[in-house]
Amino acid sequence: MSNERRAQTREKFGFDSDKEIEKLKRTKMTAEHARRRKMERRQRIEQDKLYQILISKAIGFDILDAVLSFIEGVGDIFSGLIGLAYIYLSLVVVRSIRLAAAVFCVAAADLLIGLIPIAGTLVDVAFCGNYINRMMIKGFVEDDAETKRRVNLIASAGFLVVFGLAWLVKTLLGNIIG
Repeated sequence: MSNERRAQTREKFGFDSDKEIEKLKRTKMTAEHARRRKMERRQRIEQDKLYQILISKAIGFDILDAVLSFIEGVGDIFSGLIGLAYIYLSLVVVRSIRLAAAVFCVAAADLLIGLIPIAGTLVDVAFCGNYINRMMIKGFVEDDAETKRRVNLIASAGFLVVFGLAWLVKTLLGNIIG
């Protein structure tokens, strides 16, 4: 509020210099340019054929994954292939390493759950990994702040798990060898 009053007073008495006015114009042009680039990026991603398929068919992939999981191994292969497609979409089309890391974590969890005999098959029916990946990618492309926060959280947790497992393997191998 006080900044607005100051600006009005400066303007009223003619204290705004040409330099300040030019700087303000450049700032507005830069913001407009950034907004336009963001919109063009979103349109480019949404027009991608793989994006359209994976976003529109996520529920169908989860249903097919659940059905195929009753045939030992087939559901896991299908789940892995669809997971790779989501990772490719995140990395190559959307161009986000954080998003790809989060999608990888969900796809890996989906695959690992499906590998557990009987109980894993039942849990795999309820765990909709493709739908979760769809929501993360769609929200990320739409620049949703809550989705980006969730993506960062999942990616960070995934990195901690990977580094924790690497440390555990290194420690166990060190104890066995040394």
